[in-house]
Amino acid sequence: MYDSDKVPEEQFPTLLAYLEGLKGQARELTVQKAEALMQKLDEAGASGPDPLLLGKTQRVRQVLQLLS
Repeated sequence: MYDSDKVPEEQFPTLLAYLEGLKGQARELTVQKAEALMQKLDEAGASGPDPLLLGKTQRVRQVLQLLS
């Protein structure tokens, strides 16, 4: 869901709307995975700006803001 090749920009808001309805374990697991990915991206991004990583990071942030 964080890869714009797999989920195009125009469909990402629909995905966010779907994720908003998550409850219980599914919501917790999605948040845990997003936080882990965010930590990985932060470490990878420390070496320099990469446009692909920036796009992925932005999507992860949106998901975390929505679910947290």
